[in-house]
Amino acid sequence: MSRENAERRVRAPAEGGTMAASLAHEINNPLDSLLNLLYLMESEAKFTEKGHHYLTLAKEEVHRISQIAHEVMKEVRFTVIPQDTNVPNLLRSVVDFYQPRFGARGISIEARYCPDGEIAVYPGPLRQAFSNLLLNAADSMPRGGTMHARISLAHEWSGQRRRGLRVTFADHGGGIASEHLSKIFDLFFTTKGQEGTGLGLSLVKDTVMKHDGVLRVRSSTKSGHSGSIFAMFLPAT
Repeated sequence: MSRENAERRVRAPAEGGTMAASLAHEINNPLDSLLNLLYLMESEAKFTEKGHHYLTLAKEEVHRISQIAHEVMKEVRFTVIPQDTNVPNLLRSVVDFYQPRFGARGISIEARYCPDGEIAVYPGPLRQAFSNLLLNAADSMPRGGTMHARISLAHEWSGQRRRGLRVTFADHGGGIASEHLSKIFDLFFTTKGQEGTGLGLSLVKDTVMKHDGVLRVRSSTKSGHSGSIFAMFLPAT
């Protein structure tokens, strides 16, 4: 299968923290109000069992967005130290969260986790990066199918050959056109029209930059062999 390839070796961003903190602050206020309204709705309205499940998912998502906004503001104000984290368990928690939702859309996730995958990372941003890549994969598969998530002990592909973890997400969607492949990590670039924000993959890139890692993407639009593979390498040191 022919594949178009793109590799980004990422480095620390130079600017944008102040603007990000301001935006996070403005977003967080209505999010807090929305979360309070959801709690009030739960006590006032009558729901079916499925309705309660959907309301719980909505509260979890709003709460997670609020946590992300708080993390952005905190990271601008303070120096955040990476935390020793079991990254396979972190990925597992994200996959488990989305399994029911994707299952309702006819999408299954085949996941493989390595043992002993504890390294120092920024768990909040990394969890969000995993979420973004899973959601993008699901969006590329409107007819359903199987996506793959895998984390393994590995060495860097080239360069310093550092030890660390490789996290891979693969889908069997329509693929990414070659003329778009070099732009997909650019801020606000999207191929989803009004439904897209152009923020998801940019945040993934920034997260890998934050970990001094490497991000690769391979994609094909060839009929019968289409799909995309996103792989990030996270160094152990």
